[in-house]
Amino acid sequence: MSQNDTQEREPDAQDGPLLRPAMLDDGQPRFPLWLPLPGIAIAITWALYASVTAEGDAGREFIEQLVWPGLPLFTGTTIAAYVGWRVDLD
Repeated sequence: MSQNDTQEREPDAQDGPLLRPAMLDDGQPRFPLWLPLPGIAIAITWALYASVTAEGDAGREFIEQLVWPGLPLFTGTTIAAYVGWRVDLD
C-alpha cells in the first residue's frame, strides 16, 4: 500500500458541505405553539412566589413581579428555547 492510499481523500466541492448548517430547515415549524410555555411557566412561578411571600398587597405584588422581572424572564427563556429548537446539536 502506498502512502496516498492510507491517507483520507480530500472532499471535492461537488461532494457537498462538510458540515450541515446549524439552523435546520427540515420541515419543522418555525415557531411551534408550545415554545413560549416554559417562559410563561417560569414568569408566573416567579410572580406567584413573590406574591405569596410578600407582606403587603399580594395581588399588586403579583402584577409587579409579572411585569418586572417576569417579562425579561419570559423573553430570555423563549429565546433560549427557540435557539435550542432550531439548532441541531447532534
